[in-house]
Amino acid sequence: MGDMEPQHEMDGDASVWGRLFGKQDELDSLEWGGSALRFTLSEEACALISRQQVESWLTYGNLRYPQFSLSHGGEPVHPSSYTRPRIIGEHRHTGCADPHRVAAIIDQGATLSMTGIEMWDGRVAGLCAELGRTLAARVQAIAFLTPPDRYGSAPHRDAAHVFVVQAEGTKRWTLYDLPTGDDWTANDMPGEDTVTREIELRAGEGLYVPMGMGHRALAGSQGSLHLSVIVTTPRLTDVVQAWAAQVSAVFGGQERLRINREGRADAIREVLRRIREAPVDVEALVAAIEAGASIPDVAPSLPWPR
Repeated sequence: MGDMEPQHEMDGDASVWGRLFGKQDELDSLEWGGSALRFTLSEEACALISRQQVESWLTYGNLRYPQFSLSHGGEPVHPSSYTRPRIIGEHRHTGCADPHRVAAIIDQGATLSMTGIEMWDGRVAGLCAELGRTLAARVQAIAFLTPPDRYGSAPHRDAAHVFVVQAEGTKRWTLYDLPTGDDWTANDMPGEDTVTREIELRAGEGLYVPMGMGHRALAGSQGSLHLSVIVTTPRLTDVVQAWAAQVSAVFGGQERLRINREGRADAIREVLRRIREAPVDVEALVAAIEAGASIPDVAPSLPWPR
């Protein structure tokens, strides 16, 4: 997937990978951006999520759309059919989870997605934060609860690396090709003639899906609950945008080109000259790019008791 992808060696404290992988030899065979990898989960990863937790979050977590959503094979269900308003204090909040309506739509075959779990669950946040710091990348977590014998989505590609944590039930993953080159989008759907592997994950197993690899998954006869840990590395265009923001400081906020086209090409050449001569603070660029990673914070201690 290009020279700028994370390398095979695990930068930073290797213990973070022990929170996800149960066997070192399987971790050693991880090839970033190369091929899919089925692996054994650690005990910690196996305990990250359960159906009981999902039910509790829906009922007592005060979640609001789009923190959760429902879809049929990738086709979204309108949130008005499974949300409700709630009164909190004197404030009326819309888009709140209606657990009974959610359950009814799941019973009709819909998949429940819960996005950004690292924002409200401490254990998931801890894993995502440590992975994010180790990889200097954005790490998020999404849970998928899919009824028996149903697809959770249509075939698609993700612009991120995905580590699947199979928590309950089974799911058969159909893996397609990797796109060629770097000029592709998530809307470039894989074709059925590009299937490369089929893997059935059981509870306690994980799957690494490289960025861009087409995939879809079918729940087994007992349904499926899995957590996707999503690693999004900065794009090179992110570097360009951070650099442009930094370099723009050499220009006055009201400096403009002339009102007509006369001499405009020369004026643009002068702008480019000033850009070339502008100092570049590389460390500031690194900080700006990593600030966009949105690494979850460690929960602060309240001021008392001490």
